[in-house]
Amino acid sequence: MTSPELEQFDTHPEWALVLAAYRESGGGTWLPRQGTVPGVEPAIISPIHGKLIALGMLRCDLGDRVEGLVYQLSQLGRQALVPAGERQLIPEWQLEAVTETA
Repeated sequence: MTSPELEQFDTHPEWALVLAAYRESGGGTWLPRQGTVPGVEPAIISPIHGKLIALGMLRCDLGDRVEGLVYQLSQLGRQALVPAGERQLIPEWQLEAVTETA
């Protein structure tokens, strides 16, 4: 089984760097925005965030007055960081149930 979102993700290695930065900072918790990511030009970090959110790989939520927006890896985002040949894809209809229990 393949996922169009993961296929698109695999063609943009800089997206993986951004997701990996969240995973390394505590991917299961809500985190402040990663403003700088080694290996990614600062000018494209914001569009990458938008794309990852649109693809369902990164969640965002309103934090508080101090933090502002906060971000968290989704189940699909965690799957995206697994090398393509090693992925065990969860069917889309199951993603929501898995994400709620994670």
